[in-house]
Amino acid sequence: MAVTAAATGAADSAVLFRSRVLFVSGKGGTGKTSVAAGIGRLAAAQGRRTLVLELDNQRPSLTGIFGTRPTYAPVEVSKNLSIANVVWVDALGDWLEAIVNLPRVVRLIMRNHIVSVFLEATPGARDLVVLWRVMALARSYDLVVVDMPASGNAVAMLSVAHTARGLFEQGPIRRCADDLVNLYAQADTRMVLVALPEEMVVNETVETARRIGADLAPLRVPLIVLNRATPPSLSAPETTLLSALLAGPSDGLAREVLEAGRWEAELEVATAESQKRLTEELKLPVLVLPVLARGEGALRVVGQITAAMARVSSVPVDLRGGG
Repeated sequence: MAVTAAATGAADSAVLFRSRVLFVSGKGGTGKTSVAAGIGRLAAAQGRRTLVLELDNQRPSLTGIFGTRPTYAPVEVSKNLSIANVVWVDALGDWLEAIVNLPRVVRLIMRNHIVSVFLEATPGARDLVVLWRVMALARSYDLVVVDMPASGNAVAMLSVAHTARGLFEQGPIRRCADDLVNLYAQADTRMVLVALPEEMVVNETVETARRIGADLAPLRVPLIVLNRATPPSLSAPETTLLSALLAGPSDGLAREVLEAGRWEAELEVATAESQKRLTEELKLPVLVLPVLARGEGALRVVGQITAAMARVSSVPVDLRGGG
């Protein structure tokens, strides 16, 4: 299945920004939107015309990152980088116009209450039209990064193409579903999952990756992003010394320092165990992103994520503006 590709060597972030369509998902709160924005910035720095998308989000998260509210029509936020929010109603109008090719007729359809009710009631129609818009935009950019809903909802959304193929033998919905399935099969269409070094999050990540392999094959998952990780900083002798000091008497500032050391050691262990489990159970490389200073603002955090991914890329990237 798609998620069992061999995990050889360290994770290479270049596979992300060298995609053509990249779906980004993960359990809520893992920082998937920041990671999606970071991938977009990295690709743009390499000189690729890049679009970062939100899907029908009533309160777009990209606004807080780039200081610009994403609209249905892509808006450029920096060199080679644009953002957009694929609103369902606008996407529906474009989809109908592509099918009918008569704007006047499309306007009549959009105003028809019965048609609207039918489309709302048709299983997966809303998701199908939104994903159609993603496909349409992919023709105009080198890379489209899609900030998907959380884990299970993302898999369910992408699965509507397979569902629609089972319900419709022909017609525009069937053609749209066929096009989506063909898109999933392309080598440069990929999906990345963002996790945290926490047991429940790792559990959901493993389950989601397996669902992708079972329900969305041949859509590829090239790697897992382990966000807010704590890389090793304490040597074995230092860990032993810390344990000994914690077992002895201490108070005041000394105790606070020792407890901080204990917390750091526990985070390092959690990161190592999470990385090991993801690698072994999914047979995928894990791209580790460190804990960042969130008090510095969303754009600064995304910048730090971008830099961290650039450091583990096989393709040199100059984040000062050149590829």
